Amino acid sequence: MKIRIKANTIRLRLTQPEVERFAREGYVGSTLHFNPQHQLHYALVRDEGATTVQAHYRDHEILVKVPMGIAEEWTETDRVGFQNAATSLSTGRADDPLFILVEKDFQCLHQRPHEDEGDQFPHPLENQHKL
Repeated sequence: MKIRIKANTIRLRLTQPEVERFAREGYVGSTLHFNPQHQLHYALVRDEGATTVQAHYRDHEILVKVPMGIAEEWTETDRVGFQNAATSLSTGRADDPLFILVEKDFQCLHQRPHEDEGDQFPHPLENQHKL
């Protein structure tokens, strides 16, 4: 799972195996190890009690919680992603909300040396690009 953080935006991109694991288990996570004492863990969690996509930060962990219905539709269809702007669990400021975007990770249209994209989703524009 890839994470991109820019200002008040969190973007998660998941490979095919990660989306399949999320569909089965309702959880997929990863950890960035700075050194043995400092880590940042981030995870996508299916939450039966959630009514909106939410992000929580606590104890060096970012949890993005997804309502059951959104999680099921995303994993069972061709839907690329989902998003939500949340204010109550982010900065607390309506004028500066936390924007959350979760997407299926596509292969690049151009090959990049030293990158294995075998577990990513085929790019929807792949056939158009080859014409």
